[in-house]
Amino acid sequence: MRISNDIKKLIVTEKSTALKDRNIYVFKVDESLSKFGIAENIAKLFNVDVVDVRTVIMPSKRKVIYSKSTRKQTKIRTGRFKKAYVEIKDGQVIDLNKENK
Repeated sequence: MRISNDIKKLIVTEKSTALKDRNIYVFKVDESLSKFGIAENIAKLFNVDVVDVRTVIMPSKRKVIYSKSTRKQTKIRTGRFKKAYVEIKDGQVIDLNKENK
């Protein structure tokens, strides 16, 4: 699910779900965006006040995929991406269901 051209998707993992209690949301973003650009896009898209933005570039990883039909393994490399931890003001919530309607 693509949210916009710059903000690609909300990352939902155990860690990111636990961070929602502290008003921190994790997004996959375009690598060319700065922290200021990320904060500006999130504030405009979801009508929230952004307090802090932390970013990390996740390196590519090697994966092995097994084919059940041919019983062979294929080695692939996942692409790297930029992840942004966005903290919003207390009492505000990012609701993706409201944005998609």
